[in-house]
Amino acid sequence: MVSAPEQVGRPSGREAGRPPVGRRRRVGRAIAVLVVLALGGIGVAVTWPEADTPIVSDKIDPPEPVDPNAAAAPCASEDLDVGLAADRLTITPGVPVRFTVSVRNTSQVQCLVDGPRHSLAVTVYQGEVGEPTAERAWSSADCADPDEERLLLLGPGDVDVTNVRWSDSRSAPGCEPGQPKPAAGEYTAHVTLAGVDGVSSDVVRMTYTVPEPTGSPSPSSSGSAAASPSGSASADPSASDGASDES
Repeated sequence: MVSAPEQVGRPSGREAGRPPVGRRRRVGRAIAVLVVLALGGIGVAVTWPEADTPIVSDKIDPPEPVDPNAAAAPCASEDLDVGLAADRLTITPGVPVRFTVSVRNTSQVQCLVDGPRHSLAVTVYQGEVGEPTAERAWSSADCADPDEERLLLLGPGDVDVTNVRWSDSRSAPGCEPGQPKPAAGEYTAHVTLAGVDGVSSDVVRMTYTVPEPTGSPSPSSSGSAAASPSGSASADPSASDGASDES
């Protein structure tokens, strides 16, 4: 009697559902490759950082040094700041106006200013300075000594201050006499410097007022005087002439 051969089964140590060894090895290799690639990427990122944008600069020559003690030259218009102020802006007859004139050197070096009264002049206009309708009323240069010399050496930041008085009268070039009194109205004034174009102060605006005359006889009193007897004092021709002479 021949018996059937005994069937040999698979090892009992293998758990059901567990992948084969070969598959596990392949998965392990794939994970190892991914780890190596990841570490390699980090290494590249650290080893090769992005280069900064280069900074390009142009060479600039330093400014020339300024010598404040260098030989003085005449001041240019851009070197000067000229100012004008008045002690009052409402003018009445018989009360002079006092102007204050200032000249400042705004440059970094000393310079010369030719500043006599016939050169550094205050001019008053009836109307607005620079307007075609403005009428020249007075200037400090009109009656100034043409031979006056006043050369100013102004260092950086130095200021020259002078005073000019306007006696509320009109003037003309050459100091021509017999000028009339100013009329009531609006007046303006500014300072200019002869020989230096562009030098001018801010405008000062003033109002000239003329008070109404007082003591004028009323129509009733003048009629009474005309009707008074010829022997009265008010009708005496000599008395009237004497009063006119005194005035």
